[in-house]
Amino acid sequence: MKNINYTQLSALIILASTMGCATNSGSINPLAAADRNLSAIEGAAQSGRQIVNAGVEAVNNPAEAVTIGLVDILEHRLGVSQQQALSGAGAIFQLAQNKMTPDTFAMMARSIPGMDRMLSAAPPMSSLSSGLSSLMGDKDNTLGSVAALAASFQQLDLAPDMVARFIPIITNYVQQASGEVTANLLQTALTAR
Repeated sequence: MKNINYTQLSALIILASTMGCATNSGSINPLAAADRNLSAIEGAAQSGRQIVNAGVEAVNNPAEAVTIGLVDILEHRLGVSQQQALSGAGAIFQLAQNKMTPDTFAMMARSIPGMDRMLSAAPPMSSLSSGLSSLMGDKDNTLGSVAALAASFQQLDLAPDMVARFIPIITNYVQQASGEVTANLLQTALTAR
């Protein structure tokens, strides 16, 4: 009995406060005010569910959560799709892998969760990109490397100038994830002459 009374009293207080808010703000309908409040509560609940689901996913697969962090950063800052961000990062890391010693790249790769996923998403080097890099210089030449990356980005429907926008974001991410020394090694590999 007391539970029913408290429930009814709570409902009455909420209704009275909603009506009180509605009458204080002019000619707003109390039902419209209640509807807005319910919509706001529903939106907050949905956001809460999304946060909980993201947390559960991060707990179940922490490496994936960090990878998604880099992809999300690229996606939001550059206005590219998730697949373009993933594959573009993979192409850049693939170039670094080709230019770094195996031990150096392995050290960096261990500090970047999801590296295998990004590398596997990178577009294959086509004969066009190999031909362009040959015209511009060999793969160890910066100009040849940029040409190869530009061709890879074109396979992703990204303008060639996006390479220059991806690299600083990825380098900064590597610095945050694994330190300045590793970021400098990456930067050197991408710009070495």
